Amino acid sequence: MATKKIIKKSVKTTTAKPAAKATQTTVVKKTAPKKAVTKKTAPKTTTLKKTVAVAKPVLEKEEKQVVVTPQQLILRKPYVILVIAIILLGAALYYFRGLVVAAVVNGQPISRLEVLRQAEKQSGKQTLDTLVRDALIEQVAKQGNITVSDKEVNDEIAILQNNLKKQGQSIDQVLAAQGMTLNDLRKLIRLDKLVQKMVGKDVKVTDQEVATYIDQNKSSLPSTDEATLKKQVKAQLTQQKTNAAVQKWLADIQRQAKIVYFVQY
Repeated sequence: MATKKIIKKSVKTTTAKPAAKATQTTVVKKTAPKKAVTKKTAPKTTTLKKTVAVAKPVLEKEEKQVVVTPQQLILRKPYVILVIAIILLGAALYYFRGLVVAAVVNGQPISRLEVLRQAEKQSGKQTLDTLVRDALIEQVAKQGNITVSDKEVNDEIAILQNNLKKQGQSIDQVLAAQGMTLNDLRKLIRLDKLVQKMVGKDVKVTDQEVATYIDQNKSSLPSTDEATLKKQVKAQLTQQKTNAAVQKWLADIQRQAKIVYFVQY
């Protein structure tokens, strides 16, 4: 009986072993799909290798097409410079067209040079004489250290504006009618002040001269009080004497100056 029990125990032990093997096999079957996954990823690497291998010759071809030799650069450079120069010249002509063309009449241009020629024919001599006179005044004033401040010019403009306002006009209207700008007026006032300081200081008008003028021109003088009339007459006579002195002075300095004319009108 003891032997039978021993045999039964051994049988139990022997039969239990296959169960363990079965569990091992099932574990192996579960891990088997992992190997299959690694096999599936293998074709992707080969596809990437193929695309890289195909793309590389294409890039090499493109790089070969972009290559430019130094000889080609030397040949292209003058043409590029010429094109840029033409573009810049066209832009300059369009922007500064007023310097060349004064007007266009039904497609026919009138050059600025023609306008200048006609203007010179009409008033070229007068304009040149004025410029020469202004230059001489500036030079003589500089030699004598005679100056005119901006305040003196501004005060004179203010007086002119007030007088025009009383007459119902503005300084802008008067300047526009004479084809002048405010800067032109400032220059004229400055030159006049310089001349007054250099020449006008020597001009004197006596009371006897004022009285004589009033007696000789009673019919043409305005009706006002005696003091105002004498003041107006004295200012008028002073201006007349100053103009005569200035004309003589200008003739003297122009005669003494060295002036070379290259254009005759």
